[in-house]
Amino acid sequence: MTFEELSEAIYEDLNGQIATVARDRERYSVFVECDDWQQHDRRRRFELLFEEVQESTATPSCLSSLQSASDHPLLWNHNDEHLTMYFSSVPASPLELLGQLYEAHSLLLGVWRPLSDYLHAGSALMQQGYGQFAQGPRRVIEEYVHVVGDQCRYSIIHGHTPKGGYRIVLLDECYVVCRRVSVVEHADGHTG
Repeated sequence: MTFEELSEAIYEDLNGQIATVARDRERYSVFVECDDWQQHDRRRRFELLFEEVQESTATPSCLSSLQSASDHPLLWNHNDEHLTMYFSSVPASPLELLGQLYEAHSLLLGVWRPLSDYLHAGSALMQQGYGQFAQGPRRVIEEYVHVVGDQCRYSIIHGHTPKGGYRIVLLDECYVVCRRVSVVEHADGHTG
């Protein structure tokens, strides 16, 4: 069974769960159990095998859906060009600017990444009038530039471009950022 086939088959009423998460040097595995979507009195067990895991929050928990995406805010750190934004003047209202940045950041990234991952300038640094403002993926920095507008002078320096090609697997609120994922069904009822 492919990951795509499994993700289409799993739905909320199957009493799904992440049973175990295992990691060693060579592999990262998430063991998933759910009721059989054809024979409801039977349980099925699957091992999701992830390659080149960059970050993960998978933990034993309930599971109602599996999804995969090649574009997601959590992937930007791994797939997008990174930029650094510097500023060289004092904004008229640093606290107001911070509030605007917080709102824009929340709309762009939701709950996936905190503002502190990218924004380095607090109100005290802004009142000094110069320094590193922010550093992160192009889409994030471009949104900050849009918010800052003419509130202060700034410059952008191109940074690095990561290797890229990563995808994200969403297991409800848990996730795994990886290069590839495959599925092995365990017919014997063992998950490890």
